[in-house]
Amino acid sequence: MTSAIADLAHRLRPLVFRLYHQVRRQTPQLTLTLTQGSVLSELVNGGPRRMSALAEFERVKLPSMTDVVSRLERLGLATRAPDPADRRAVLVDVTDEGRRFYAEMVTAREEFLRERLIAMDDADRAAIEAALPALAKLLVDTKKEELISDER
Repeated sequence: MTSAIADLAHRLRPLVFRLYHQVRRQTPQLTLTLTQGSVLSELVNGGPRRMSALAEFERVKLPSMTDVVSRLERLGLATRAPDPADRRAVLVDVTDEGRRFYAEMVTAREEFLRERLIAMDDADRAAIEAALPALAKLLVDTKKEELISDER
């Protein structure tokens, strides 16, 4: 690794980390953990999933995913039922309340970012917009992408 790349990674990591945590702290979330929020997002955007597929998607053990889903159920954000294709498997789905909560959370987080973008000058906003495709490439996670495409 070149020193320029190492330096870029060193400067990028805390910025991404702090931005994410600022957005997370400033918006409603019912104190969801990162994994609970990720599972809720996956259910809203990807539809019902088997409990085992969610565990693999999040790279956690099945008992841990059971705890995550139980918490989402207690909050009224998700339900689980036997999978009609295989009654031994459990299928997890988002509730109407879960969809409403997720939509409110996304709206609040986007508003938080909009306010900060409005405060910037045109050149800074253009620089951020130009960087989006490159930043998106940092998010490629082949294992999660394979799981998503396998289930759909």
